[in-house]
Amino acid sequence: MTALRAFDLVARHGSFTRAAAELNVTRPAVSKQIRLLEASLGCQLVIRGRSNELLTETGRNLAAGLQQGFDLIGTSYQFAGEFGGDDKSLRILVDRDFASSWLAKRIGGFLIENPGATLEIIAERNGNLRLEENFSFRIFYGPEGSFASDQLDETALCDWIDLPLCTPDYAAANMVGGKLDHRVRFLIDRNYDPREDWFLHSGVTDPDQETQVSKFDDTSMCLSAALSGSGITIGDSFMALDAIRSGRLIAPFKIGLQSAERYAICRAMRQPPTRVEKEFRKWLLREIESYQLRVTEIMEEKSVTILPRLK
Repeated sequence: MTALRAFDLVARHGSFTRAAAELNVTRPAVSKQIRLLEASLGCQLVIRGRSNELLTETGRNLAAGLQQGFDLIGTSYQFAGEFGGDDKSLRILVDRDFASSWLAKRIGGFLIENPGATLEIIAERNGNLRLEENFSFRIFYGPEGSFASDQLDETALCDWIDLPLCTPDYAAANMVGGKLDHRVRFLIDRNYDPREDWFLHSGVTDPDQETQVSKFDDTSMCLSAALSGSGITIGDSFMALDAIRSGRLIAPFKIGLQSAERYAICRAMRQPPTRVEKEFRKWLLREIESYQLRVTEIMEEKSVTILPRLK
């Protein structure tokens, strides 16, 4: 490690002398460490004899990796100083759809920003709060105030847009004169079925009893079935954004409805939040705000009209 740190500083400064000054040792001591490192690796790392020390190609490659490594060590050290004495662990109970379709793809960003934090995410059926257990946060969806109690503090995260979605091929085969064919199959989350509200607000004729319905345990499964061309689902714009953006799923009616429900983050009120809990909450709110702006942009790009929900 001594030799690697000496080489890292020579690479950063382009100078044995400046590296020695930062390490508070003599220039020959730094030179000796570099030679030991070269001997260990069996290759030359530094081209000597110039006013500025230049690196060989192997030296440049090694320096790039070392810089990332030592920078991460420095960040971790700083984190330990700032959060010293705090519990750096998080245990989060999350709705299965939110966990698999959104959070899992982004949580690495939080861990990179907060080295030293440890995280356990437990996916659960929506609304199963498991109040007898200790969690830093619980993230579920429901109408406003669904989870607020004398035990839990509830904060809104985001809502979404209910939007009929299917593959382009499915739409071509099952739309006649701008209407759904009677052979159409709806793919519905048995825990969240907004069909009646969507047809009521959109003015589109509800085929009702003429259609077939397949029910699933979560929205992610509905979206997967729709992507396979199995039918049309009332998709959650928040979860389906990637498929909508790429064109794998389309909105045949170009009409979305503001959902009556929303995602919320809940925290037990037994004790004050730790620093790492504050950092997670701040990170999550920032990420969701950015993502919701992207949802709005994509809806505009796809010419989808968003209808407000009637009181």
